[in-house]
Formats: sequence, structure tokens, C-alpha cells
Amino acid sequence: MIIRPYNYEFAMPPARKWTRIEDLAVLHLYRGKVAHDSREVAALAAAIERSSKSIGARMQAFAGLDPANPYSPSGKATGLTQSVWGEYLADRTAIAIEGQRAYLGILNRYSMGRP
Repeated sequence: MIIRPYNYEFAMPPARKWTRIEDLAVLHLYRGKVAHDSREVAALAAAIERSSKSIGARMQAFAGLDPANPYSPSGKATGLTQSVWGEYLADRTAIAIEGQRAYLGILNRYSMGRP
């Protein structure tokens, strides 16, 4: 008699593309030198319904684009992340402010119970 393991099939939700607002919020955390395992990352992950690991991977992607980063990051930047980083390099103040607003706006909507 051959015993075969039960074939578990879990329905994974379809991959959801990142939005510019989400990328700006992650950039805000990255530029604020927030650790990938911090409460801020966990709060953002809950608010945008992503894992803390995915937020950390996005932060690594920004680190890969940052010439000031002395380490060799493992993440690869998407076209959206490269675009947001390019906007940041073109006007650091404006994009930093926009990133902070995106981050706070996401958390505010989440705390108010709105998607």
C-alpha cells in the first residue's frame, strides 16, 4: 500500500500591485531609518494589508537605489520604486513631505476603519 500525503491546496489571493502612495509611505520609513521589524513597519503593513516582510523588502529595494547605502542590498527595485526614487532625487523636500503625508494618511484611514 502506498501512502500519499494529502494534497493541500490553499487559495492564495492574487498578487496586488503596489501603489505610488504605498511606495511613498515605505520611502518615508526608509528615509527615517526605521528598522524593518519596527512597530511603524508593522502598523503600515496592517494598514495596507501586506506583510511586514514585504515592507522590509520594499525598504531593501530603496536601499539598493540609494548611493549613500554602504551595504549591498538583496532587494530588486521595481519600475514604480525606481520612479519614486527618481522623484525623490529630483526634489527631496517635496517627495519627503509627500511620503510623510502618505504614511500618516494611510495610518489615519486605517485607524478610522476605512480602507
